[in-house]
Amino acid sequence: MRYPDEGGLTAKQRARREQVRFEAAELFMQGVTPPQVARRLRVSRKSAYAWHAH
Repeated sequence: MRYPDEGGLTAKQRARREQVRFEAAELFMQGVTPPQVARRLRVSRKSAYAWHAH
């Protein structure tokens, strides 16, 4: 089920999540692999692979 309010995150939490995604994008552009991005940014490998696919 999807939550209409961004999964219950506050505006500050959403902003932080978006910042992490931008950091991941920068790392991908540098040739860093999804597992390495996951470790560096302390996110799940699943998230890193999903971000890399987009």
